[in-house]
Amino acid sequence: MRTARGTHRVGRRPAASRTLIAPAVLASALVATAALGVLAGGRPVAALSTASQAAIGGKGVIARTVANSSGWRVVTTVGPGNQNVSGTVAANSASDAWSVWTGSQYTAVERLVRGAWTRVPVPARLTGYVRSAVAFDGASASDFWLFNSYRANDALRFTGGQWTLKQIPSWVLPQRSGGGLSAVTTSVFGPDNVWVFGLDAGAYAAHYDGRRWSKVRLPAAPDEVSAVGPNDIWALRGGTAWYGDGKTWTATKIPKAAGNPPESFADLTVTSRDSAWVWRTVLAPGPHTEAAVLHWNGASWRSVAATPADNIDSVAPDGSGGLWATGIDINPSGFNLFYHLTGGRWTEVNPPTGTLDQAPEYLTWIPGTHSLWGTATGFSRQGATAELIKTGP
Repeated sequence: MRTARGTHRVGRRPAASRTLIAPAVLASALVATAALGVLAGGRPVAALSTASQAAIGGKGVIARTVANSSGWRVVTTVGPGNQNVSGTVAANSASDAWSVWTGSQYTAVERLVRGAWTRVPVPARLTGYVRSAVAFDGASASDFWLFNSYRANDALRFTGGQWTLKQIPSWVLPQRSGGGLSAVTTSVFGPDNVWVFGLDAGAYAAHYDGRRWSKVRLPAAPDEVSAVGPNDIWALRGGTAWYGDGKTWTATKIPKAAGNPPESFADLTVTSRDSAWVWRTVLAPGPHTEAAVLHWNGASWRSVAATPADNIDSVAPDGSGGLWATGIDINPSGFNLFYHLTGGRWTEVNPPTGTLDQAPEYLTWIPGTHSLWGTATGFSRQGATAELIKTGP
């Protein structure tokens, strides 16, 4: 997994950071949905235009007139209905991608082969590893790694057309001080080039060279990591973003908001050495917070736009110097929507037809393209279903 989605982990934004929807709003949204009917390695991208670099103050400028899905479509549904199936996608190129899906009684791994998604059968004895996945990635359709909490010292690997268990050192998946595994991400660049990054767990990365695992020193214990390539890695720690070229690490300070208020930084999204994104959230007094999107243009960080919604679930580049995001704006609608940042302006976009807009969507950029994969929830007569969605060719 490279670039913006390059370091891939399983799991979503913690529930504590999400804004709860009032019951009345939720009920209204469900009624509105029912009224619509029940329907079934990466290359650098172009730098932002001058217009996109412009700072925008206050709440994000959003065009709210878009009624269609702006190219987003449902590619396929996955698994049975009414089993709470959800999934995550890791894309390496236009022709290589993997996805992992789990539900109450459903477990599946799928890969993209010659433009078509096909299921890779998982032996029953190995389903526990898939169901407890904490991070996964694949360099190609024949090279896939999955790290898990079921038996953390064994990584599940697909290679040579078969599944194998690969023993790994205990420090590859760091333990929390209070017990349990720390959050991790992984990037697989080849059978002899696998990286695992523990988040807020230690100032090192685990690297596999095809024969053995070793520790690679990092400048700080990262909160987030995004890897363009093995010698092209970004790490975020607090208000500092580090860039590593395989030999040295260079620190860049992310600008703080005026008045030096308490704030946090998250959603590190990288497409090249000269293009990185991060979201700065000001922890303002009271129930509301203020967030801004900042961009690294190869020389400095600049504020590009304010946040488009009250809560953001997923962020990914569009391959053209802009961003896609998904989230929910409590006012005025309370629906989960798509937001597209181009030219310093957010455009609000409806989910594709058949996608439930009372459930979050998660996006993955396809490196080297102007396309994205995503996972979402649909609705049919059998109940909620998992969907694989896409925009672009």
